[in-house]
Amino acid sequence: MTTPSDEFKRKLLAPIEELFREALGNPPPPVSSGGRNYQPPPAPGDEDWSEPDIPQPQRSRATKPGRVDEAALEEAMQAVNGLVGLRSAKRSIHRLADFARIEAERRRLKLPQSRVGFHCAFTGSPGTGKTSMARLIGKIMKALGLLQSGHTVELDKAGLVGGYLGQTPLKVRSAFDRADGGVLFIDEAYSLSHDTEDLYGLEAIDGIVKLMEDRRDRVVVIVAGYTKEMQQFIASNPGLRSRFSRTFSFDDFDAEELLSIQKQMLRSSGFEASEGFLLRCELLWQTLYRDRLTFDGNGRLVRSAMEVVLENQAARLARKPKKERHEFCELMPEDLDGVEHHLRTNNG
Repeated sequence: MTTPSDEFKRKLLAPIEELFREALGNPPPPVSSGGRNYQPPPAPGDEDWSEPDIPQPQRSRATKPGRVDEAALEEAMQAVNGLVGLRSAKRSIHRLADFARIEAERRRLKLPQSRVGFHCAFTGSPGTGKTSMARLIGKIMKALGLLQSGHTVELDKAGLVGGYLGQTPLKVRSAFDRADGGVLFIDEAYSLSHDTEDLYGLEAIDGIVKLMEDRRDRVVVIVAGYTKEMQQFIASNPGLRSRFSRTFSFDDFDAEELLSIQKQMLRSSGFEASEGFLLRCELLWQTLYRDRLTFDGNGRLVRSAMEVVLENQAARLARKPKKERHEFCELMPEDLDGVEHHLRTNNG
């Protein structure tokens, strides 16, 4: 058998080598195989846009399904990490965000998606940041392209239960309509099932369960309340048990965390605290935490304390005939007079 000459081989391979060089210079579109390197071409209308007279960062617009807004996602996660305390809840949020990102990638690649929903139950005392976290979940879901707008509609029993027969289903549907593309946050949700003879509350639960399934890709429902009561609420209806499989625990703040919340509040409001003021605050929160008076108020106690502090400061300044500019934003130790008594009286 005759062996092909080298010249013959070069001529035979020349067209293939030419195609190879062209491919390196101008690679063809990737094959839609679902592999790890698959990058589908942008769909018509997916191009970035902005209006000339509207600053883009301030404009709230829907994220395209399956597209990830990395800047918005990073901003939302930084806000989560910036919350004081809440270590358990933060871990749960990070796991949810990781799961949501993979779901967003599956959607973008047009791969099969899981049937696991994003509905959550938040358990813990009042004032532990549950509402703030619900709003951040909406922003995270929007940034990942899983919710269209990411806004949060906040309701309680009064916003869902009607005053007469037939009104409750309409109010529940209206709540889901307003939350469409975002988060429906139901605070003290256990009140809907607290009274077994409350037919309107049970009717509201039935409507919520149905719409959670019908709009699973458009609305994330988050229910919140005390730990024990929320466990009873979810156990009250088989549909709730199957849909709220994800529970986030919000721990009470300790004395150091309450002081950190107060310092954050001072920074954000532009007030300056003297060393004596901060030292007295530290002693205040240690005393109240030791006496277990902070657990039913948590962060709300800090807000109540600051209201009394600012009233005291105003009374102190009003008595001064001449005031310097900086004094209007300066807090002194005596501005804490009566704060402990006020908190004990109203939260004891």
